[in-house]
Amino acid sequence: MEAKQVNIFMRSVLIGITMTIVYLAIGLALDYIITQLLSKFVLSDCSEDCYFRYFNIIFAVVAVLSFMGGIRSGMQKYKRLSEK
Repeated sequence: MEAKQVNIFMRSVLIGITMTIVYLAIGLALDYIITQLLSKFVLSDCSEDCYFRYFNIIFAVVAVLSFMGGIRSGMQKYKRLSEK
């Protein structure tokens, strides 16, 4: 019984890590697109330092949300597998 719990735990951790990476990849692509649009239409007179400041702020938000999404996915997978 304990081996089954360890297996369920490891699978849910791997799902959480995988989903974090997927969310981070999607977020990075969206981050790049958003900063490109901001630099062309909203912040056209912004310097390169200003551009990277916005990119880094959006990236920090994406990283936190990706981490939270990965934890949520892992917990949901753990609940589903534990109920079986």
